[in-house]
Amino acid sequence: MKSIPQSFTSSLPSAQRGAVLIVVLLFLILITVIGVVAVRNSSTDLKLATSDQIDTVLIQAADRANSKIERAINGPPDSETYLQIMSRTGIIGRYVLDEDNRGDIIDFCYRPRSRFFNIDNAVVRRGTGKLVNNTTGYCDPQNADDYTSARQTTMTQVMIKNIPDIDGRRFSQYALGNDSAQNNATKLKFEVYSTAVLPAYGNSSTSQVRACFQKDASSSTDSVSQCMANNGIPSKTLVETIVVENLQRSEYCRLFGGKTVGSTNNLCSSS
Repeated sequence: MKSIPQSFTSSLPSAQRGAVLIVVLLFLILITVIGVVAVRNSSTDLKLATSDQIDTVLIQAADRANSKIERAINGPPDSETYLQIMSRTGIIGRYVLDEDNRGDIIDFCYRPRSRFFNIDNAVVRRGTGKLVNNTTGYCDPQNADDYTSARQTTMTQVMIKNIPDIDGRRFSQYALGNDSAQNNATKLKFEVYSTAVLPAYGNSSTSQVRACFQKDASSSTDSVSQCMANNGIPSKTLVETIVVENLQRSEYCRLFGGKTVGSTNNLCSSS
């Protein structure tokens, strides 16, 4: 009996080998597409996170200037910051103590690392001109002292203007009375525009940033923020309304024998 030789060697037809190659290529393409989509999604998430962080930084920087003014007005009258704001040359005092100044607009760069406000470092606009025109009245991206911190990231430009007729009635800002038994009061309403900017995140030149800072922050067509946006510079403007009431209290003093009778007020102290 003869044995029949058997061969166990087999090979795939050429058509099947080509089908396997196509399947592998499809898997490679699919993996590549998934990788590209993942990279794009991560880049978009990063941009969104960065945008949110920028907004937070700008809002905090603008709010610090407004809070500084608010705390100073409500603070002790003998503090240095209060005097800088409420004195005759201060950002609020010049309006309260001199009626001729109530149509003026004050611009200054918020410099928390130095003196909060100095009239010598401000711009006072009256009408279409400038009553006080200091070159340091506007923030300068090339000046390290104009940034709100030593990290030199944000700078804040502040504009203050008086709003007449605070409750919709004409002459409502004037004294309530002049009888000795009443309190005299002058109420004034102000709008504080604090615009925080990140100059390093934009592609504009220093001169363009300076030009934007000199815009009217309250303008509806060409404000500081609009100018910054047109030049690709991140910015945020916070507007705060402040009502300041200047009370003038009178005291009826009775003197008898060179001494005060019936009053403990320091205004009635006898010499």
